[in-house]
Amino acid sequence: MSVQICLYDRRLDHHYKSESFSKYLKIKSIMENYFVNSKIIKEREKFLTTGCPKFDTLLQGGITTRGITQIYGAASTGKTQLALQLCLTVQLPITEGGFAAGAVYICTECTFPSRRLQELIQKLEITKKYGINGDSVFVEHISTIEELEICLLHRIPILMSVQKIGLIIIDSIAAPYRVEDWKDESNKKGKSLRTIGQQLHKLCKNDICVVCINQVTAIMHSNIPNDYLSVRPSLGITWLSMVTNSIQFYRIGTMRYACVKLSSNLSEITISFEIQGYGVKAIG
Repeated sequence: MSVQICLYDRRLDHHYKSESFSKYLKIKSIMENYFVNSKIIKEREKFLTTGCPKFDTLLQGGITTRGITQIYGAASTGKTQLALQLCLTVQLPITEGGFAAGAVYICTECTFPSRRLQELIQKLEITKKYGINGDSVFVEHISTIEELEICLLHRIPILMSVQKIGLIIIDSIAAPYRVEDWKDESNKKGKSLRTIGQQLHKLCKNDICVVCINQVTAIMHSNIPNDYLSVRPSLGITWLSMVTNSIQFYRIGTMRYACVKLSSNLSEITISFEIQGYGVKAIG
């Protein structure tokens, strides 16, 4: 029987220490670059005011141009109301938190609420002060995924070549993806969602805020008594992976609430708000 004896060698110890130190320096360099790049991205990040200071505080400055902001909730929770308000604030001068730009509003299930927009224009102080109107709100009515893809991939880029656009709203993102329209074609649905999501992120790089209104789906076998806790955004994990910030709107009795549910940089804060003739306003 042979016995192998391993002798301690200081040169090996030095080698391991050197290798570990080298890895440490490499990781340190990566982390430093990460924080530097994050700082640069943060400095370049732009925010669109919601027209309500407390809402802007909730979002640490307003609606970001970095990625997709999802606003989801049941019917009559205020999602479309805020979306319409953003169509006006985006026209504000940069000094007032706007982008001095137009908005694209994509309707996928209902006709555009033009009467409500006109009411906001008449009652909001900022619209009177800066002469804001509906001429810079470009409305698209679509009902199919094919139309949505054509709109995002072709029509909007053409519009952007002749008109400054600072906001794109899809109301709602889930409507064209109804289950009965897709049957068992889950792969096709996932591919389409990725195509839409990637194009929206591409459009964001032009300093454009992208806001997608979403419906909710009930969580099966949920024993949670509160309705707003027993629902989740429609379209599943494929779409959720495309979303940068996700905000839930819900109601308890007559009170409305907004809560940040998913974000890489926002805290899960909840605020209450009301809807008046002059728009969405946080209370409390």
